Amino acid sequence: MTALYRQVCDDILARIGAGSLKVGDKLPPEADYAAELGVSRSTLRLAFGELERVGVLRRRKRVGTEIIADKPRPQFSMNTAGLTELLSLGRDTEMTITGTRMVPTSASPHLDDDRSETGHWLEISGTRSMADEARPFNSTRIYVPARYAGIEPVLRPTEFSVFEVIERTFGVPVGRVSQSATAIACPPEDAATIGLAPGAPVLRIVAELFGQDGSLMEVSVATFDPGRFQLRTDLTVD
Repeated sequence: MTALYRQVCDDILARIGAGSLKVGDKLPPEADYAAELGVSRSTLRLAFGELERVGVLRRRKRVGTEIIADKPRPQFSMNTAGLTELLSLGRDTEMTITGTRMVPTSASPHLDDDRSETGHWLEISGTRSMADEARPFNSTRIYVPARYAGIEPVLRPTEFSVFEVIERTFGVPVGRVSQSATAIACPPEDAATIGLAPGAPVLRIVAELFGQDGSLMEVSVATFDPGRFQLRTDLTVD
């Protein structure tokens, strides 16, 4: 069953779509609007928070809640209920490759000497964008250990994912993914790419992909615009 606050979100969006609510309108005070919709104020606040997150509403103290867009801004949602879903970013959005080069382990704090045979890595830089959006929502650097660096000549200007190129070239399917997500200040080198100010809050996801044989395939260091990307985990405990 859909959560009640999401039903309220859908109702507000439907009213905007039908024209009964318009961009620039201010919604009634929370207590009045909750009573009108037949929900609690806490449910309405959750709905307002969600619609603010996706760019439809803007809430300001002593001013109220204003409609600022007629539909949610595009957002990539990565749902992680298993390995297939965890890899969805690399299978559902294309990566535009902006450069490749060989770098030493010291090029990134996320690399270790003992995981690349030569102490050097193939660094692949790129961005990801959603369909019909020119501005990328992500800036990515992928580090491939020496054992798989031979993929460089076969990389195309756009690829769904580097790990799929490794799978095709070396016949090593992904068997395990380990990733961590951290809120950081946007690095200056990523800010212009994703359209944010240097130092703005962004999401940094570092992922390590391993083959079914246990070998490290890649280390991905990606910076995401949090307004256009959602990471959601939904696991079932047996």
